[in-house]
Amino acid sequence: MPLLERAKSIEVINVGNKGREAEESLAAVGRHLARHDLNFSIKALTADRTDITNVILSHAADLSADLIVMGGFGHSRLREFILGGVTRGILDTMTVPVLMSH
Repeated sequence: MPLLERAKSIEVINVGNKGREAEESLAAVGRHLARHDLNFSIKALTADRTDITNVILSHAADLSADLIVMGGFGHSRLREFILGGVTRGILDTMTVPVLMSH
C-alpha cells in the first residue's frame, strides 16, 4: 500500500477475461483501493491466451508506467510448457520493474 499511496496514477487492468468475471474482479480491486482513498482508473483489455504478456507490457509502455504490480498464478508444468504462462512471460520479458504476489 505505501507504494500505491505514493503513485501519481494507478490503472487497474484485467486482460483476457471477458464479461461478468472481469467486471467483478475489477470492481473488487476498485473497492479495495477506494477504501484506502486512492485515485485510480480501471480498464478491461482483451487478448487471446498467447498474447496476454504482450498486451500487459505494451499497455505499460503506452502509459509510461514505471512499475507493474500483479498477481502471479501457476498452472500445471505440462500446460505451461505447451502454452506458456503470463507470469513466466512477464518475468522473462519485463521492461519495467514488477512487484508480484503469488
